[in-house]
Amino acid sequence: MVCDILRKNVFQKFTYGVVTTTEAFFYRLGIAIAKQPIKTIIICWIAVFLSSFGFLRFHQEKNPLKLWVPPHTTFIRDSEWLMKTFQRGFSDEAVILVDDDVLTPKVISKLADIHNQIMSSKSENNITMNDVCFRIPRVDRTLLKLLMTDSEYETDPSIQMSPALYCSFIEAMKSQCYTKSILELWDYNMTKIAALTKDDIVNAVNTYDKNLIFGKLKSYEELLGGIVRNETGHIIKAAAIQNYWLLLVNFSSVDMDKAGNMAGTGEWASEEALEWEIIFLDLMANISKTLDGFYYFAGRSFGDISNNSMFQDIDKLCLGVFIMVLYVQFVISKFNWLEARIVLGSAGLMVILMGFIVGAGLCSLFGVFYGPVHLSLPFLLMGLGVDDMLVIMSCWDELTQEEKRLPMHERIGLMLKHGGVSITITSFTDVIAFIIGSSTILPCLESFCIYAAVGVFMTFVFALTFFTACFVLDQKRFEDNRNGIIPCISHENYKPNQCSQSNITNRVIATIYSKVILTKPGKIFVVLITLVCLGFSTESALKLEQRFDPKWFLPKGTHLVDFLAAKEQYYPDAGWDVSMYMGALEYNQELIRIKDAVDKLENMTGFVSNVMSWVDPFRTFVLVNFKHDIYKEDLDEGRFSVFLSKFLHSPRYAKYQGNFVFETDLECGAPIPKIKMSSIDFNMKRFSDPRDHIKPMHQIQDVAENANFTTGDRFATTWSKFFAMWITDELIDVEVMRNLELALICVMACTILLIADWQICFWIFVCVLITMINVCGFMQRWGLTIDLVSCIGLELAIGLCVDYATHIGHTFLTVHEGSRHERTMRTVTSIGSAVLYGGLSTFIGICMMSQSDAYTFQSFFKIFLLVIIFGLFHGTIFLPVMLSWIGPRPYQTKSKPIPQDDVIENCTELT
Repeated sequence: MVCDILRKNVFQKFTYGVVTTTEAFFYRLGIAIAKQPIKTIIICWIAVFLSSFGFLRFHQEKNPLKLWVPPHTTFIRDSEWLMKTFQRGFSDEAVILVDDDVLTPKVISKLADIHNQIMSSKSENNITMNDVCFRIPRVDRTLLKLLMTDSEYETDPSIQMSPALYCSFIEAMKSQCYTKSILELWDYNMTKIAALTKDDIVNAVNTYDKNLIFGKLKSYEELLGGIVRNETGHIIKAAAIQNYWLLLVNFSSVDMDKAGNMAGTGEWASEEALEWEIIFLDLMANISKTLDGFYYFAGRSFGDISNNSMFQDIDKLCLGVFIMVLYVQFVISKFNWLEARIVLGSAGLMVILMGFIVGAGLCSLFGVFYGPVHLSLPFLLMGLGVDDMLVIMSCWDELTQEEKRLPMHERIGLMLKHGGVSITITSFTDVIAFIIGSSTILPCLESFCIYAAVGVFMTFVFALTFFTACFVLDQKRFEDNRNGIIPCISHENYKPNQCSQSNITNRVIATIYSKVILTKPGKIFVVLITLVCLGFSTESALKLEQRFDPKWFLPKGTHLVDFLAAKEQYYPDAGWDVSMYMGALEYNQELIRIKDAVDKLENMTGFVSNVMSWVDPFRTFVLVNFKHDIYKEDLDEGRFSVFLSKFLHSPRYAKYQGNFVFETDLECGAPIPKIKMSSIDFNMKRFSDPRDHIKPMHQIQDVAENANFTTGDRFATTWSKFFAMWITDELIDVEVMRNLELALICVMACTILLIADWQICFWIFVCVLITMINVCGFMQRWGLTIDLVSCIGLELAIGLCVDYATHIGHTFLTVHEGSRHERTMRTVTSIGSAVLYGGLSTFIGICMMSQSDAYTFQSFFKIFLLVIIFGLFHGTIFLPVMLSWIGPRPYQTKSKPIPQDDVIENCTELT
């Protein structure tokens, strides 16, 4: 009685409706395609042709801000505001010279020679350093020394002298390229430099007047590394010396479509600057061949190297595609003239290309950009598309002898009746997984998941239609005894050799499962192995770190890797450049609040250093020259404008001009124009673990957010270009877990609807969950971390690993005859080879990634390999073991008597 009620419940009716409806649909689809294969192929090609017009709107995004940083973060808002307000910035070119002692005539002369070569170098279009450099007023040191006072507490010459006379000196200054160089101590005069002695150099380094330094360089000591001092604290020796040249960046004129690169790692720069940097890098490369202890980098170095590392191994990936072509021919063909399905194999791979073209065309049509990680999409579609093709072929081979005598269109209908449902389940779960992934806050991952979802769906559609139509034509060729390689050749009364008719794979699978895996000891061993790996992986997965270092994108042996290593060795205390920016405030009313914010920064001694504030020096300047204490007495806007103008044109404080942006040009002798922006510069300590930067970053940002300005636009923020990396790092682990959890839930919901059996869906869920835990655990053991690349890899992993278990589980439900053990054997022998071949095809698709030096491809290879190993193990070994023990009843799609022993067996289990 209980069994009858359970057997007639709502879910059984739902199961019956789902199974019969989907099987009937694919049966009719197969018949329709088989009757008109040529028409089907033409329609598919028309769809491809029409979709290709979407490429007219194709856009490859190269802007790093639009690829790697969440769009709704304050960092994006601040970056856009800064580029709009600041308009001008600079990028660095640098060299490091290392020697036992760099404070020697030999090293200083060599540095001067390098400087002269750089300044005189020209590109093919005659672009020189002077054309692209960031320019500042050239200061006459002799004249400046006459104007300067010994103490900042004495009246400034800009106040003492007649404004007209003083401003005439200022306006007479010519501009020069902004460099940070110890050569400034000798005004780049080669005659002076050639005559230097060791004592001259040491004396100049220890006794120069710091008040004469122009720009933001605080002291020449910052350029020295490995400093040795005597007992009096004077520098007597150094192991390294840096030199910087700064190039102008006009943000309003930068076109990232031209300045960016395919990897989305390019720096903002003009086309002229990028062209000159190529000459700079060539010159530095030649010098490095003849000079030991020489290291260099350019603003474009990271972008160029990371881009090259991602795309330099395309030849290896193409070799992988070629191996895949051979593999597909090997799998679907038999070794005789008739069953060598060369054309059909090519058509199967054409399905992948068609799916990619239509998917990319449709995404482009709707304005979805193409990103750098999309390069892996064809390999994903290749693995999934070949899997669909093999499943369809497997269902053809599994037709009974009675079914094989039916007309062609009915046989094709029966083939799709079983194969169509199976690949529909896996394809739709893949699509659902990618749709969930597209909800990510990371723009590049969002775009990739949209491309992947559409590409997988279109590959599925073409596998059902185009490939089936090609299969019909190829099968007709076979039945007409025409050659599989050259179809125009006919073989009358041809009998294929006996060897080609034997299915070795199925026999091997049957032997392994019947003699080993599905024996009682084998089942126990499989369960134990599963539990041991799960426990081991769980422990490791809990240790999986969220960590990323951009240097991972750089192959070893490149000039930038060597430069960064030298920088870390000789300048370990060099911090990240950070600034607090303030908008269009009424500055005369906000000086105290700015002072309070600066004090908070200076008190963060654990991770903040070298705070360069203009507020305290401005207060001293006004107090000394105008006897007015701005901290205690209000300052009206008129006097503030005059005082600040004189302050910024004084010899001692002109270096703070770079901390202001005005609505119009600053003029000597005139009040300042309205301030659009001002900044306070400082350094943030470098930590060995990138995650340690996140908390200090927020504390620094809180200073600006809590400044509580009350006038103007009230805008204040703390910004560094390095914040982009830390913000992404902070969000990525939460993002990964959220996406994986949502994808698992939605994939299982989709599986329930399509498979319509609770128990099979549960076991598929278990297989996918255990596989993902194994993948995460062994990722940790393999040295991988949670970062943007692994986030994309794990997103793909769910789509891949669900296929293996789903094929096995669905096929088990379609086998009606025999006990659980017999149905399991029938399942693995009928669909097991297709699943294994599908997994192997995915491996072949990604195997050449292992030979790449690119971090992206290395990570993808490791993750996909783990997915294939554990996905196949749980889908083709663990799941069959469980099904042979406690598998569910088959689909009840027909009203026929159920054997009494099965009823008794199931009732016993339920009770």
